[in-house]
Amino acid sequence: MYKQHEDTPGWTRFKGNRVYKALKNLIVDFKVPPYTRLDMREISDVLKTSATPIREALIKLETEKYIVGSTRNGYYTKKLDTKQLSDKYAFINMILQHALRENLDEHSKPWPVLPTNPSWNDYYLIREFLEVLYDGIAESSNNERMLDLVREFNIRTRYVRFLDLQRPERLSCIRGDMSELLELLDKRDKNGAIANVDRQFSAIINTVPELVLEGNHRAGNTKESWLETLLLMWTES
Repeated sequence: MYKQHEDTPGWTRFKGNRVYKALKNLIVDFKVPPYTRLDMREISDVLKTSATPIREALIKLETEKYIVGSTRNGYYTKKLDTKQLSDKYAFINMILQHALRENLDEHSKPWPVLPTNPSWNDYYLIREFLEVLYDGIAESSNNERMLDLVREFNIRTRYVRFLDLQRPERLSCIRGDMSELLELLDKRDKNGAIANVDRQFSAIINTVPELVLEGNHRAGNTKESWLETLLLMWTES
């Protein structure tokens, strides 16, 4: 579950938190192939740190179901799962619709601006736009639990969202739907916005099985050394 303290200043001052954040980012972006053993000694050697913060980070990631395993059998990365992803999208669809239904009239903050050409082909930028918009809709509910759930959803579906945006037909569809949604939000057209969100989430749920196959294939065939990538992230953190 997403914890707001991860965004608080000074949180990464503690080594265990830094290791957790670096590994988590690596895992959610599927820069580690599925079923890879996350060996504490290897990670410790690469990061030039003791095993204690590594162990703490791995236990935390396993507790939060980012990885599988235990201190006895070791820790391993997971593959994308169609049912789990579909269920996440369906659940967040309900949360966003609820927030729109109950709180759109009271929302006062500006909505994010939809990127335009040539920025539209910057998939990372568009992915960030989508996440900020979902975050904003949830925030309008004034319910921290709902906001945390949406933020956790954004993290866990980030890789799939990026794969989806790289498909030209989906990119064009998402752009049109998002442009329409922003207009509906500005007009405070509650029913129209709810219908738009439901249509968008239904479309991605239908696409999830293909994205899972593609994502697992890509992650399993990565040529980059995940340990080298981890070291780079660690150095930059």
